[in-house]
Amino acid sequence: MSTIQKHIQEGSGGSGKKTDAQTSQPTSILQRLKEFNTFWDSRFEDLTRETWLKTTYRDFSAGLIVALTAIPMAMGFAMAMGLRPEQGIIAGALACIIGRTWGGSKYQVYGPTAAFIPIIAALMAKYGEAGGGTFAEAHGFLVLVSVIAGIILMLMGIFGLGKYAKLVPNSIVVGFTAGIAVAIALTNVESILGIESFKDLLGEDEDLKGGLLHNLSAAYDNIDKVNLWSVTLGIMTFVLTKFLLRISIFIPAPLIAIGVSTLLAATVMADKGIIIVRDIYGTIPNNFFVFTPPILPAMDLGVAVDILYFVAAIVFVSGIESLLCSSMADRLADNRKTPFNPNKEFWGQGLVQIITPMVNGFPCTGALARTATSIKAGAVTPLAGYFKGFLKLTLAYYIAEYLELVPMACIGGILLWVATNMIKPSEIKEVMNHNKFHAGLMIFTAVMVPVTDFLTGVLSALVLYFVARKYFDKPHTEAEPIAKPAEHEELQAAVTPLGSFNSITVPLAMTEEDTGLLRYAAHLAKLGIGKEFNFVHVITPHDKHRKDNSPKALKKGMTEEVKNYFDGALKSIKVNYQTMEGTSRMDELVQFTLAAKSDLILLGHRKSRTGQRSLSRRLAMITSCSVWMVPEDCGSGISRIVAPIDFSQPSADSLSHATALAKVNQISECMALHVFFDPSVIRYEEHDDIVFGEEEATFEDFLNRVNTHGVIVKPAFEESSNTAHAILRKAEEYGADLIVISTRGRSQAATILLGSVTSQVIAEAQIPVLAIKHFGDQMSIMEALLASRFWERPDPKTN
Repeated sequence: MSTIQKHIQEGSGGSGKKTDAQTSQPTSILQRLKEFNTFWDSRFEDLTRETWLKTTYRDFSAGLIVALTAIPMAMGFAMAMGLRPEQGIIAGALACIIGRTWGGSKYQVYGPTAAFIPIIAALMAKYGEAGGGTFAEAHGFLVLVSVIAGIILMLMGIFGLGKYAKLVPNSIVVGFTAGIAVAIALTNVESILGIESFKDLLGEDEDLKGGLLHNLSAAYDNIDKVNLWSVTLGIMTFVLTKFLLRISIFIPAPLIAIGVSTLLAATVMADKGIIIVRDIYGTIPNNFFVFTPPILPAMDLGVAVDILYFVAAIVFVSGIESLLCSSMADRLADNRKTPFNPNKEFWGQGLVQIITPMVNGFPCTGALARTATSIKAGAVTPLAGYFKGFLKLTLAYYIAEYLELVPMACIGGILLWVATNMIKPSEIKEVMNHNKFHAGLMIFTAVMVPVTDFLTGVLSALVLYFVARKYFDKPHTEAEPIAKPAEHEELQAAVTPLGSFNSITVPLAMTEEDTGLLRYAAHLAKLGIGKEFNFVHVITPHDKHRKDNSPKALKKGMTEEVKNYFDGALKSIKVNYQTMEGTSRMDELVQFTLAAKSDLILLGHRKSRTGQRSLSRRLAMITSCSVWMVPEDCGSGISRIVAPIDFSQPSADSLSHATALAKVNQISECMALHVFFDPSVIRYEEHDDIVFGEEEATFEDFLNRVNTHGVIVKPAFEESSNTAHAILRKAEEYGADLIVISTRGRSQAATILLGSVTSQVIAEAQIPVLAIKHFGDQMSIMEALLASRFWERPDPKTN
């Protein structure tokens, strides 16, 4: 194992050294029961007296974004299962509230998932009207098997069986996910095609349990009834959802896509024969909570077998999906504290499966896509799940009358998007590269699930695995890492000369706050890092009350202060003093740097000014020059430098600046830090070896393009979904006193929509940060989007 791998394992929350929570798991049943029913536990450890307001706001924002995204998806899942659309809304909201109360993960979002579609659809078709029963009887039977499954899951949690869910091989998990995706896509073809007899095809005349060939035949028999307007809406919904989510997860893409399509269907396409939700389900009520007791049909051998079948399917999906989702959530949230508890997660899953169906819902589990969205939107504690549940119910209550106007083609488009994102090429490649036995097992499962049915496909694959693994599951031979080809971008050179600056602007507040900044500026002057220093003071309306506020008095004061700190350095540099009046300090500084042709602004940073109030953070985004932020109370010396890199040309330039500064400060080495996040949910033991090997190989190629000025560059690789936090954490571990990072600058709107690592680092850093500006003024939203190449990003995983 390489030193890089050891470092990452020791620094991660889910591997390497065990945390206190991992080493002190309760062993007795009574201890577990007490822990499972402790509502205020370590899941809320990030909600402190100092941070509760900020954390609550972040959780609320995340809950709102997920609620807006989840409403159309929940409706689509419910209708694909043969249930009513409002049942998806209540199921998703209630499951999240229950799961967040009793579950074992800090971040997981619960709700309807695609893996349950073929299972519940098969049950509703067999025991509903198509099978000679009624909708109420079929749903009552679903409640019965779900309650039994919930009890089993709770017992599994009590007896500590959570760890055994990991025995299911990755190849089968990937295979059944791909198989379900195919089944979902093909069983929703009719809704996109807009076939007039859709109501007859919606699970009332077809057995979805093993119904792939039947579905294809039914669609072909009704091909003459295709409505091209419905096809247009379905494809538009699919494309718009996919496109918007690639731009930003903060956009509620499914809701926007359905809203646009519904508006078109109600106006310009009103007379085109487009089938809407109301045509099939009637009015959508907003009295969501309806008690639905379990119903046991007349018992015979077939019913007994079905009970075993559906209970086993619900337990299997709940166990696998919830643990995969919880594990992914800890990695995605960069959780360095208490990890998720698999046994408590099973307890919470059990209560979800018992309570939710009995209140007009159906079985739910951890939802990968909604959990990822919640975390990326800022969720910190289980409060985000509560907000999501209550906001979803509130929003649905007020827009219920409009939800029934949604075209069925839009629902089909959303489900097609879900199906396509369930198949992840990276996971398939992971299994294919592991060994031939698991590759064959994955293909077998993927084919059997849609051709037969969910549980038959999975159980036959499990039997095949346990029987044949002794003979065919050979240990994996270590694969050679494949170096990623470096992207040589044709970009213009950095504005400033490496390691020095021609003209430095130093804004002064003319208060005691200037002490640390002047001391730092004087140190840079003695090292020859700056040739010309422009000391400026901006007089704003807030300063009018100060005495001796005349330009002459201010210049005299600045001159005396600078002499106190710069001492003999004034002989080797050029010094200018300037006062300005204006309503905005930032605007005046931007104008001055342009007029003075400054290539650096060196300014102090008060710890009390964080977030959007940080002047240095905003200047780094909008000025045409570099920004060097110096926090108050920091030392003036530079002994260790960290340079974050992303293997791009701008980061190569900033690393060159960092090594040049290291040489000037007589520092022998500089750390180059690459923060990455591997989105793979499915992993084998050799996965990390390959990924880290690729990182090392790519770094070697990248370093060949960097002028290191004879300074040793120490590589460091950190896996984290929050790049800024990983940079700050690693800088603290390294004992760095300067971070040198590249920035192209973004407008405030682009920063809000797309985020900015540099902006976040400057706002939260406790040490100086030098943001190297390369390409002039701020980037607009369109320029930032094009620079990010969002169309090349992988789609978020859905389930």
